Amino acid sequence: MSPRQASPNGPDPESAERDIVLLCNPRAGGRWKELASILDSAESRHVRWIVTDCIEDIGPALAMLSERTKLVCIYGGDGTIQAILDQMYADRMDGPNLAFIGGGTMNVTARWCGFFNKPARNFRDVVRSYRSGDLLTKDVPVITVRQGVERRHCFTFGCGPMVRVLNEYENSGKGKTAALSIVGKALTAIWTNQPPKFREVLRPIEAEVYRNGERLPYDRWTALFCNSTGRLHIGVEPFVKMRTRETFYLGAYAVTKQEIALWLPALMRGLLPVDPKSLIKPVSGWNAIAMSYVGRGSFPVDPRYINELATEVEIRTEERMFTVDGEVVHGTGEPIRVRLGPTLRLAVSPTVGFAKPVRLATGAKAPTEI
Repeated sequence: MSPRQASPNGPDPESAERDIVLLCNPRAGGRWKELASILDSAESRHVRWIVTDCIEDIGPALAMLSERTKLVCIYGGDGTIQAILDQMYADRMDGPNLAFIGGGTMNVTARWCGFFNKPARNFRDVVRSYRSGDLLTKDVPVITVRQGVERRHCFTFGCGPMVRVLNEYENSGKGKTAALSIVGKALTAIWTNQPPKFREVLRPIEAEVYRNGERLPYDRWTALFCNSTGRLHIGVEPFVKMRTRETFYLGAYAVTKQEIALWLPALMRGLLPVDPKSLIKPVSGWNAIAMSYVGRGSFPVDPRYINELATEVEIRTEERMFTVDGEVVHGTGEPIRVRLGPTLRLAVSPTVGFAKPVRLATGAKAPTEI
């Protein structure tokens, strides 16, 4: 361990008052080589390092942050970020600027912030921008998921068959081979109910779901998720409405697994199926469709695909498994309540929101290592 590095058991007194902190979870994705390139960079001389041995050390590491800390760069994946949010906002509603520079197996949040490069490049760009006064930030809320006395802060909550598939992957030893095998079995089971194990994995969940205090009209769900950013995964932006300051996104699909599979490419882009019943109505359904073509109406959407905004969601189910930002949680069976949580100040890339060709062209002019 380098003399400038600090661990939860022994901070470096010379760097304790630096206003930039690099918090590292090197076990995220096992990318020690990438972490070494960060720690050996010229920008690391302006940063206090905190390197944790495991995710359980995050709490003590955060306790080492001083009030002077203005920016925390987080090296780790979505699971690391979620654990940090839980600890950092356990008893407060504000905190320092956060920069998610990547480094884990899953880097959905870092990419949503516009950081598509390797973590070392992202780190250098963030530190340089901060020190020059050019760092861009964006206020982004998280959602708070409560079950009993447990509370978790995250960007995405979900439960249903896909969470069980994710759990199969988590228990498989991970890796690309395991992922392809599980996806293949899941796709086969959708249409053939084989292998038998995946017939149970893909079973819809039975749940009473309340949106803003009003019960939704179905009780069997193939997909159920809440989100505050509009993106569930890379390339998956399924929401159709614009979120307001006081709301978050809710998706709840009371359809069969075969329908989900058929419509998945469209659902991932926020395109919902037309209500088939409206097509057999003599006038009103076809009139609504015609008006949508001239910009004076909208397609009558299949009501089983609920895609709305919410201020509060309550889920009452015997399902014990759900996910927060890709981490599988085994719950207690008590009601789950989802509300808006703290608002974060996230560092974002100047190219955030750009289309990929534009981002690549702009990235050629971005700062490079000196």
